[in-house]
Amino acid sequence: MTFLCGREGVMRFHRIQQYELIYAGGRWYRPQAYGDRQPDGTWDGWLIFFPIGGWSAIAPRGPETTQSTWALLVAWAADLTLAYLESALARALRLAQQPLLIDRLADAEYEALEDAERLERSAEVERTAADLDEAAASAARADAKRIRRQRLDTEGALAATEEAAAKREANVPAQAARDARAVAADAAPRRRSAHAKATPRTHTKRRGDKKYWSR
Repeated sequence: MTFLCGREGVMRFHRIQQYELIYAGGRWYRPQAYGDRQPDGTWDGWLIFFPIGGWSAIAPRGPETTQSTWALLVAWAADLTLAYLESALARALRLAQQPLLIDRLADAEYEALEDAERLERSAEVERTAADLDEAAASAARADAKRIRRQRLDTEGALAATEEAAAKREANVPAQAARDARAVAADAAPRRRSAHAKATPRTHTKRRGDKKYWSR
């Protein structure tokens, strides 16, 4: 991104790199590196810190470095450490001065920065929601597996109970038949004995016997 600023003539201010947020003095700052091409062809490297929430940006009094080419300036910006950025922010806070180039930064830079922050927050919310959805889906899958196991166990127990009942019912006719045969076998002798007792005995009269009657 290129910005135009300066009292006399035109200065081209090029953004090189954006860094992670830094917390200092009760605020969060977004560090960004910029390059300013000089008339002799060299490049000045600036560090500017944008407070999150709409406050004015701050920067050290002068450029952090001067490189002979744009490529070297980009390499310098890429190698900056968190400790260096924190030190530059501390210097900027102590000076509490805003170079003219910061005052002339276009409002579009702030709008773009705010948009970027909103997009990052939105993306973070979406990632959190996606994580929650995945956790809920995992829990639902686990519940489904547990319910399926319970259903299969219940079906197995019911099947075993029904099988045992069927076997018992199948054995009932066979047992009844055996009991009936035993009763019949016991009743036959008793019936013959009772019949024999109920039949009176007959006596045969022998020839030559005489029967006398007395009056």
